[in-house]
Amino acid sequence: MNAPRQGETPRVPDEAAAARLQRLYTEELQQSLRPEVFASMDATPAMYERQARALIRHARERSPAVYEGPDETTWIWSDLHLGDMGTIMAFDRPFETPYEMDHVLIEAWCKAAEADDTTICLGDVSVDGCLQEHHQESWEQAPGAKWLVLGNHDVDPVNEKRQVALERTAVTVFAPGDPPLALTHVPLMQVPYGCVNVHGHVHNQASPTRHRHINVTVEHLRYRPARLSDIRRLARRLLEGRDVQGRNTRERLDIVAATMP
Repeated sequence: MNAPRQGETPRVPDEAAAARLQRLYTEELQQSLRPEVFASMDATPAMYERQARALIRHARERSPAVYEGPDETTWIWSDLHLGDMGTIMAFDRPFETPYEMDHVLIEAWCKAAEADDTTICLGDVSVDGCLQEHHQESWEQAPGAKWLVLGNHDVDPVNEKRQVALERTAVTVFAPGDPPLALTHVPLMQVPYGCVNVHGHVHNQASPTRHRHINVTVEHLRYRPARLSDIRRLARRLLEGRDVQGRNTRERLDIVAATMP
């Protein structure tokens, strides 16, 4: 590695950056269990505590992940919640039935990705035991490699009876590049310097910030995955201080592609 020029911040090795990200994420999950923080959350106490502790356990058991695949052949999205009618109602998804929702999501995925591509899902493939055998079959038929960054519903014991086929499972993923991306399920409260946090979990809600976070839930991506190169280009413009408007992440991606390439 070349020595940094005078005034430049030394580059942290990718593995060290990945370890730092996973440590930060674990600490924030632990902090969320403090009584004063937990009391302010809109969540079922027993379920949230069980899921948060399971994520913390997985973070301690799994090695930090670094993703170095080509941005142009990598796709990303989050929170599919396959098979769950409650998700359609809770987040106003434009579907009449879980079957319709699942069909639209899988079809959009198959149209986007090719056999040599990789798709990263930032958590919550399904919820509350809704994952059925036909979901597993559809998942396996979707083209390319699949990575999963574990979400709270993925680690809930009620969902451990059925799993989908994966090339890699992680709790956090560090994706080096310009700029580096911190991939998590729950959004970070403190984003590592120089990074943008690409996250899921909050569905149709806004991210904690507009310039350090990008929400890739299917609601924000209008129910089809985004190319990682487009996400990184948006991240680059955000760190430059550009004011990228848009009602959701898909609109922001389109604006950047059209006016800030």
